[in-house]
Amino acid sequence: MIFIFYAVIILLILLLIKDSFSKLHTLIAIVVFFILLHFLLSMLVIPFLEKLLSYVHSVPYVAQLVYSALFYQIGLLLHSIFEEQEYDSIGELVMIAVRIVLLTYWIGEFANVLSKFSSILEKLQ
Repeated sequence: MIFIFYAVIILLILLLIKDSFSKLHTLIAIVVFFILLHFLLSMLVIPFLEKLLSYVHSVPYVAQLVYSALFYQIGLLLHSIFEEQEYDSIGELVMIAVRIVLLTYWIGEFANVLSKFSSILEKLQ
């Protein structure tokens, strides 16, 4: 709830800055976005995910899936910032990089599972 309160206060401050110093508004808005993102991740999201994962720690690949989803969501946020600033191609590069990182990680995990599965099949034959 406190995060929403901070967000509303920052919105009011940004509107004041936009009316007073319109040339600096974009720069200040981006800085404030990253400060809020850090606050949101460190105070709310990461503790929530740790608590959630403590309940389902025995289920395989849940932690990897949750952190992959978080990483993808952060990539989408960065993509939208670049789009708002009319740097669409850089935003697309960010998303391509996020997808490549996630695919590389999950291909490695899939290869491990596939090798274990194939060794089990070989033992059964």
